[in-house]
Amino acid sequence: MSSQSPTSTKVAELRSAFDRERAAPSSSRTELQTESLLAIRVFRDAYAIRVSEISGLSTDRKIVAFPSPIPELLGVASVRGTLVPVYSLAGLLGYGAETGQVRWLVLCGTEEPFALAISDFEGYMRMPRTQLHQIEQKDVARTHVTDVARTTDVVRAVVSIPLIRETIQERCRKSGIPKER
Repeated sequence: MSSQSPTSTKVAELRSAFDRERAAPSSSRTELQTESLLAIRVFRDAYAIRVSEISGLSTDRKIVAFPSPIPELLGVASVRGTLVPVYSLAGLLGYGAETGQVRWLVLCGTEEPFALAISDFEGYMRMPRTQLHQIEQKDVARTHVTDVARTTDVVRAVVSIPLIRETIQERCRKSGIPKER
């Protein structure tokens, strides 16, 4: 009898859904009308991340901290045999340091990969694009959010990974950290 933990089961289900999403042909009519999202929470606020903007999801990785002029940089973690810098998504969104244990890493990019640390992962969603609505950028705190996703029970701010990447690169330039090649 196999006794997998609920987290292991959830990770296996998510990995399978993510793999199916990446393996499916992108030219289908349904694909053009729907959006795949990861549902997360940051300090109890509902957010989502587009699956098309990330390269994977990992859990329970050891993050090795080191001194940095960038407060959102938590350290580095080994993911798929590569050391990647790990940033606090909560910090980048303006919430400050998380009080709980960071369990999940959202992997971003392949050329210059980085990871976003999150503590509350709620699941995978596939929704019609008609339920995504573009927002105006009047609120400085929402500079990393381009859309909101409306479901029957919650409205989620959709985090833009390209905008997060730009912010990280700008903070590295300002702090004098050289760009790796």
